[in-house]
Amino acid sequence: MCKIKSYRGMATARIACQTSSIGINVLEKKWIIPAAAICLTAAAVSPVFAGLTTLATFDGTNGQLPVAGLTLSGGTLYGTTELGGANGYGTVFSLPVTGGTPTVLASFDGTNGGYLEAGLTLSGSTLYGTTYSGGAFNDGTVFSLPVTGGTPTVLTSFNGANGSHPHANLILSGGNLYGTTYSGGVSNFGTVFSLPVTGGTPTVLASFNGTDGGSPVAGLTLSGSTLYGTTNSGGVSGQGTVFSLPITGGTPTVLLPFNGTNGGGPVAGLTLSGSTLYGTTKFGGKYNAGAIFSVPIAGGPSTVLASFFNDVGANGYLPEAGLTLSGGNLYGTTSNDGVNHDGIVFSLTVPEPTTLALLAIAGAGLVLLKRGHSVGKQVE
Repeated sequence: MCKIKSYRGMATARIACQTSSIGINVLEKKWIIPAAAICLTAAAVSPVFAGLTTLATFDGTNGQLPVAGLTLSGGTLYGTTELGGANGYGTVFSLPVTGGTPTVLASFDGTNGGYLEAGLTLSGSTLYGTTYSGGAFNDGTVFSLPVTGGTPTVLTSFNGANGSHPHANLILSGGNLYGTTYSGGVSNFGTVFSLPVTGGTPTVLASFNGTDGGSPVAGLTLSGSTLYGTTNSGGVSGQGTVFSLPITGGTPTVLLPFNGTNGGGPVAGLTLSGSTLYGTTKFGGKYNAGAIFSVPIAGGPSTVLASFFNDVGANGYLPEAGLTLSGGNLYGTTSNDGVNHDGIVFSLTVPEPTTLALLAIAGAGLVLLKRGHSVGKQVE
């Protein structure tokens, strides 16, 4: 079974295919490829996932097409699937960290939301999340759910005016949830919103107008009383922005307008360290295959730490996820290429990035490959 849908407003498609592979059963796999394309079967691709352990496989009834990350609490993982479940609108599930059969905590039915594209936020014994569509106006919802499962509580249904189609995770601070919507708001370029954990009408903290950004698909980063985030489009060159916003709302401040050369089309959030924000862009950079960048939290000139190169071989390209910072290194992934063309895991040394170490290639396990590069040069 293949499901093709538009992906974040860009000329790409999301395709879910039933496949199997050597050493691991992968019932649902996400492929992000230019425009609409074909489903890949086991006959076409049979990667060996050396070193990986399959904790669970989905069968449709317990979920289908997980596209978001997991939340860990104690010995339990919590997550979402975009499709599947009793009604086909997606699920929230739990799974022991040791693996097994996923427990369906909730199946969505459209009226309480549908098509979960974001992960979950856990506070106490309650999970919070978003659905891309469904709800009273079919513009998506914010919901809560006990960790023990049950019927999701719709905390709000978006109506277009206060936002539409949230893609991203929520953050929780001081009894309020904060998030973004891809569209809706005054100019239909998306919003930043807040919502009490008890539910109600969302407060629109900012409506993007295109000039200050548009179509945010990533979640927010909070530091002190300031929210930071990215937009996938808009800005001076129409290739997205990095913005800041007071937690009380107002007009977004564009810290960095992407222009292609310094990156373009970010779909991931930001990592904050000290007074510097780090992130990725899916496109742009020297070779228009994605970039890793840094920018001061006060705005100003950005630094392209690495530009990815679209070529056959070990180099990755089109990063879609954010970065993890630990011990002076940034860690991340690319959605494409590598030896088996299934993406890579990389590390990058900061603040002076001179070494990119290729840590893993999806479908091939660990690869011992390490080459230096200069700032702004092709990543090899």
